[in-house]
Parts: sequence; C-alpha cells; structure tokens
Amino acid sequence: MKRTPIQELIEEMEKSPLMYANAIELAETMLEKEKEVIMYAYWHGGNDVLINPKIPEEYYNKTFKTKEI
Repeated sequence: MKRTPIQELIEEMEKSPLMYANAIELAETMLEKEKEVIMYAYWHGGNDVLINPKIPEEYYNKTFKTKEI
C-alpha cells in the first residue's frame, strides 16, 4: 500500500517516540488536511468522471489509509 509523506514521517518518528511526542501529535493532525488535499486533487484533476461524491474518499482510503489514528 502506498503511504503519503506525512504517514512516512509519522512512521519514522514513532521509532523514537519520547523524542518526537509533540511532533507525532502535530503530524497526525495534519493527516486529515493531507487527505482533503488528495481528495480535492482527485476530484478536480479529472482522474475519473464522478457520479458519486464519495469516490475521492474511497480512492484515498483504498490507496493511502494504512491504519486508524
């Protein structure tokens, strides 16, 4: 499964959680914004003719969602 840059950053910081506790929390809050940007790009990038507005979120979840936070 693909990972976004923020997901990769969180994964790296989790290797030293005591050092990066605040940064991990901040990066996790950025995941929702990153998701919105990816969905917007999918919708407006013409990747698909959208009949169902849930398709961009389904694309994100299928492509990038690796775990619940």
